[in-house]
Amino acid sequence: MKSNRHIVDQLADVRAQKKALEAKEEELKVLISKAMGSADSLGGDQFIAFQKVSTRKGIYDMKKIEATFGDMSLFRKPDVTVYQIVVEPRIMEAAE
Repeated sequence: MKSNRHIVDQLADVRAQKKALEAKEEELKVLISKAMGSADSLGGDQFIAFQKVSTRKGIYDMKKIEATFGDMSLFRKPDVTVYQIVVEPRIMEAAE
């Protein structure tokens, strides 16, 4: 699909849509969890939702580790370069 809209503006649009969809997803997950109650699943017309509970290990507190064992830089993997595109609204100049 071609658009006359600038690619930077298209990216901002997609990010706004994604943010709105993620908020809607969280809202629906809460509603499904409430509707499910203590049941294992909840069925819709086309899909069935299952609620899984899991735990994750916490990340390491590097300040505490280094306070206990000293410099840990020997054990760190090399730095990784990450590219990020930041999109901000353009500030329009005041009309004279």
